[in-house]
Amino acid sequence: MARIFAYVTHKGGLANDSALELAAAAHKIDASAQPTAILTGWGRELDAACSTVGGSYAEIWKIANEVLAYPNAELVRKALQRVVPSNSIVLVAHEHFGIDLAPGLSIKMNSAFVSDVLNIAGVAGSCLKLVRQEFGGQVSAHVQCDTSSGAVLTIRPGAFKAGEITRDTVSSWISQAKSVPLRRADATWKP
Repeated sequence: MARIFAYVTHKGGLANDSALELAAAAHKIDASAQPTAILTGWGRELDAACSTVGGSYAEIWKIANEVLAYPNAELVRKALQRVVPSNSIVLVAHEHFGIDLAPGLSIKMNSAFVSDVLNIAGVAGSCLKLVRQEFGGQVSAHVQCDTSSGAVLTIRPGAFKAGEITRDTVSSWISQAKSVPLRRADATWKP
């Protein structure tokens, strides 16, 4: 299975509530996976937000640059494109910023895109079986997503209960985590 990343938004030094829901969705994709949280921004607020998700993810990637102090989907997309390995699955909360960020990110990464995911019904090889709603929630569509070249999924807030991830699961991820050197975006990067 592909490596799973969760893009976590934050404000005022606190990670969005969706951070735990994205971890629960990653666990539903692959129970043995150790999802990696990615946060972008600048300064003490970014540092504080990274600290708040530390208990939920075995690994956190922090992309810090002054131009990312104010969330701008185009700039975040460029930064993520540089650091997320190809063929990865990226989970993003289905909210205003995520709706702006995710479709373009999937194009730049040459990967599949599925929006507003409500449930992950299973995995068959490199195919994810997903449930999403269409026509204003009147129809539940069951779709398959080929993840062989990666995927970007927006996850509906509240669809995955944060309680589905236990402290034991996170402790297991942390104890199994490999020592991976921090990947940094090029210091000369300019938007």
